[in-house]
Amino acid sequence: MMNEKNQDKILTTTPHSGKHLPAAIIFDMDGTLVATTEADFLAWQKVFSDAGRQLSFEDYFPLLGKKSQDVVYHELKLQGQDAENALHSKMKYFEEIVEQKGIAMMPHAEALLKELKALQIPLALATSSRKLKMELVLEEVGILEYFTVLVSGEDVVNGKPKPDIFLLAASKLKVSPEHCVVLEDAITGVTAAKAAGMKCIAITNTHDADDLGIADMVIRDFSELSLPVISALF
Repeated sequence: MMNEKNQDKILTTTPHSGKHLPAAIIFDMDGTLVATTEADFLAWQKVFSDAGRQLSFEDYFPLLGKKSQDVVYHELKLQGQDAENALHSKMKYFEEIVEQKGIAMMPHAEALLKELKALQIPLALATSSRKLKMELVLEEVGILEYFTVLVSGEDVVNGKPKPDIFLLAASKLKVSPEHCVVLEDAITGVTAAKAAGMKCIAITNTHDADDLGIADMVIRDFSELSLPVISALF
């Protein structure tokens, strides 16, 4: 059951606009903006099967938000060419599943992107996914135009929950981390955002509100967000 502390963080009314606008907003991709969780799970399930391992959704759940390389290295214990083959297979399986089943934006996500772009708020995408997957997903759902900066898991040494990916996004945007807001769905991503010294809004697409308790705000879907709501964090 949701405790009172986290219940208070879930947005139920629209607050007044804060005194300052965010310098930039950084979005996670998988599970936050785009509903890729099922396709990603099925692709990893095939990769694990190739390695003689089973992968249940319960076992997959803690992997959300982690770099593919880290999953291959640390979970499957693969190195060298075997690791590269597994990463190649993961991408191939993901492409096949997306081609068969398709993927879609999360409800109300594009409306928020349109609003923020119209108001000239710089937007970045920072995803643990590899660059090829990032490009495939953005092309599939047609939202590349909204982002000034793109950062993939391959652009940093340390993946989430380390803050590197969000700090790199802020650096590319030429803004201070403390003036950024991150939108995330995964525990690892929320942890990374807070470690970067950024404000974080968590959306309950994949985790319960209780699991996302360190975020500054927890929302149920993007219809609850607008620039005044986001600015109120400052």
